[in-house]
Amino acid sequence: MRRGGFTLLEVLVALGMFVLAVGGLAFALDRSFAANNYLRRDGEIRQQLESLLDESMALPVAVLEQGREAGPDVLGVTYSVAAEPAPEFRNKDDEELGGLWRVTVRAEWTEQGEKQEWQESHLRYQP
Repeated sequence: MRRGGFTLLEVLVALGMFVLAVGGLAFALDRSFAANNYLRRDGEIRQQLESLLDESMALPVAVLEQGREAGPDVLGVTYSVAAEPAPEFRNKDDEELGGLWRVTVRAEWTEQGEKQEWQESHLRYQP
């Protein structure tokens, strides 16, 4: 006489499939959280770069020529600001445009043992 129910083999196969499904879901969630953290950190670094560049554009070029450095912040990022002449811009007589400066803000950090760097720059005129 056969009773209703599952055999031990059927239960083990179902349990194995369940474990594979849960493992796949855990892996997908881990990757999703890692991607979210990466994008959040990148957004914070870009926002800080733009903020420092805006602040630097208001400072006299003489102050920026000496260079400024800040950090490392809570993310381990060091920011530096510098200004240098922009000799690549010339007038129609091929003379260098005086008073044109390139203000550059650079962010540097180490991620997974590799040095990372981003920079933003703007041109500024100050005779």
